Amino acid sequence: MNILSSWLREWVNPNVTDETLAEQLTMAGLEVDGITPIAPAFKGVVVGHVVSCDQHPDADKLNLCQVDVGEVENLQIICGAKNIRSGLKVIVATVGAKLPGGLKIKKAKLRGVESFGMICSEFELGVVDLSQGIAELEDDAPIGQNIRAYLNLDDCVIELAITPNRGDCFSVLGVAREVSAHYNLAFDLPEFKVFSQGDCAIGTSVSDTKACPKYLTRAITGIDNTVKTPKWMADKLVRSGQQLHSPVVDVTNFVLLELGQPMHAFDLSKLTGDVKVRMAKSGEKFELLNETTLNLKEDTLVIADNDSVLAIAGVMGGMASATQNHSSNILLESAFFEPTSIAGKARSYGLHTESSLRFERGVDFNITELAMERATQLVVEICGGQASKVNVCIDKSALPELKPITISQEKIQKILGFELDAKWIEQKFINLGFEISQQTSDSWTIIPPSARFDIRIPVDLIEELARLYGYDKLPVQKLSLESNISTIYEANIDQYDIMKSLINRGYQEVITYSFISEKYQNLISPDAKKIRISNPISADMSIMRSSLISGLLQTVESNQRRGHTDARFFEIGLCFDGIKTDEQSNKLAAIVTGNRFDAQWSADLQPLDFFDIKADLESLLALTHAEFYFEAEQHIALQKGQTAKIILNGEQVGWVGALSPMVQKQLSLPKCYLFEIDLISIKSRNIAQYKAFSAYQQSGRDIALVLDEAVPVAELIQSVKAMQQKYFVDVNLFDVYIGERVESGKKSVALSLTYQSLEGTLTEAQLNAKVDEVLVLMQAQYSATLR
Repeated sequence: MNILSSWLREWVNPNVTDETLAEQLTMAGLEVDGITPIAPAFKGVVVGHVVSCDQHPDADKLNLCQVDVGEVENLQIICGAKNIRSGLKVIVATVGAKLPGGLKIKKAKLRGVESFGMICSEFELGVVDLSQGIAELEDDAPIGQNIRAYLNLDDCVIELAITPNRGDCFSVLGVAREVSAHYNLAFDLPEFKVFSQGDCAIGTSVSDTKACPKYLTRAITGIDNTVKTPKWMADKLVRSGQQLHSPVVDVTNFVLLELGQPMHAFDLSKLTGDVKVRMAKSGEKFELLNETTLNLKEDTLVIADNDSVLAIAGVMGGMASATQNHSSNILLESAFFEPTSIAGKARSYGLHTESSLRFERGVDFNITELAMERATQLVVEICGGQASKVNVCIDKSALPELKPITISQEKIQKILGFELDAKWIEQKFINLGFEISQQTSDSWTIIPPSARFDIRIPVDLIEELARLYGYDKLPVQKLSLESNISTIYEANIDQYDIMKSLINRGYQEVITYSFISEKYQNLISPDAKKIRISNPISADMSIMRSSLISGLLQTVESNQRRGHTDARFFEIGLCFDGIKTDEQSNKLAAIVTGNRFDAQWSADLQPLDFFDIKADLESLLALTHAEFYFEAEQHIALQKGQTAKIILNGEQVGWVGALSPMVQKQLSLPKCYLFEIDLISIKSRNIAQYKAFSAYQQSGRDIALVLDEAVPVAELIQSVKAMQQKYFVDVNLFDVYIGERVESGKKSVALSLTYQSLEGTLTEAQLNAKVDEVLVLMQAQYSATLR
């Protein structure tokens, strides 16, 4: 929310700078995102009056102007703007003026004629981003006055990030109340006097008083909506981020920003019969102010006349009853809608309005009448007309109940850790508009104001005291805590260590939504159970994910669009095969794409392949000291021939492979390699045990075996390890060959066997005996022959 410093100071004006005020608001929970001046620094610019405007004697597109700037003599200024004319009040930069961007105005000569200054547009002053021609000031602009003073350009816009619980601060009034409480300044609600005559010609009724406990209307007849919105109001609206419309609409927007009460104005001549607040009928059509036509739902509260819907309550009005420049009779609306009846309605229709923003968070239900009087006063002052009496529909029993809340010094001290002065406590509550209904020497019974929907329990009141005291001033005290320290088993692997392992290999963690589109579900896990969300944020987030792969693919896709072609991402999160706890599981997934290394002068780019992702996975699995195996298999989302399932203790725990070309094409992705594994399978490890260190060197033997091409190498290695030979250390693959001198359908596999003894260096005979045992096993199980 944007709020003008000068507007705020009209209500309450502490003797501090805007920067100090912003810091105080931030520390009190109203975070200030920034303070922006209305205009950058410049000097030497004043209001001028174009006394005469003649064509330049030697240039068709230039004009020779005599401009009165309040000095003894008029200034001769050459101007090329198309809208320059005699009698105009303009912005004049005199000789010696310094404009934004470092431009200094000097006496100049154009086509032989001297010019003593420059007639400016608002763009040249840095006030607007774009302007058509020079600025045209009001006829009553005082000649010679500093333009910064006349246009109030020394003002600042304070940008507030209001949290959802502080709906009372979406107005100048709400922020002013906060400031008065912080600086102990007097603050009273203003009174607006309006002369009203006669009853309103339109009756009103409310069928659902629980959703709309209070509804006020007033007719104003005989207005002139063609007049111009006053400059003081227009400046406040525009600088607060609002667009200008007609005076009546500008008044309702002004009251919304000033008091926080959304209002609406109907064209009285377009209404048929009385106004009713009711629930929409199924299939009822309604055209919004933005010219969008909606099919209304039965749970939507609407404002209607005898013929049609006039507005969606608390959200937006309709085109059919909107006020126009020629409107002469209007009906003002000021209402309180219960927050839960409005919450989510705008979003369900794809809308987001200033009214729904406030009603969803809660609007002060005691300010409805004041807002009606303020809006009426402004409309009559600006547009003229005669105001009727107010039609009032109120169900007091349906209004929110302001329940008393009791707090004590003991409770305050227990939560804050220190005791606050009793008089200070009372003063702060009074400044915030709280009513102290009962008090003792060490306790208070407080009734919160009608604007504060966030105050319901004692700790809410104590939080108010804490933020007004200053979170930065709260004393620091050591905490004493009696707790039972839980046992951490050495066999457990912390999730942080798993993440760190991947980060050390160049991965970045991502966190994606648990909701995915049906398209991704069908591509990645078409056979998985589809858990549909009944009220999804969008159609692309309608299915609960059964795999993390879809989120990683979307992340790669997004990065590709932004030119990030080399990527390594991982995610840890819940996947859903059902809605019960035992149908949900934590998984870890990772994806790589692009090149193995960054571009450099000493080597060509090397694209990543299947063995890169497999190496990263094996590095992760090594944390467990468990025996994981890979077995060739097929997966609908992965490429045939480059896919394997991950096996632990005879059970499948995950997948690793290259993305299927079909999926790759449908998603317009480059070549990707990925894995996904159940997190629980890598969160425990075999505890390391001490083994004696041998002082003797290792001995190795290499063997090349010829066997069927279909036999997996991993199976060979597992068989050798399963022998549990004495002196055995390790076995590794170092070559696979298929080609000449190897029979068709066969392959040559070269293994390196390593042995080491604790008693001494192994002899040739001992090594040969161990190798022979391996060869016998290979011959017996795989019909392998020594090459």
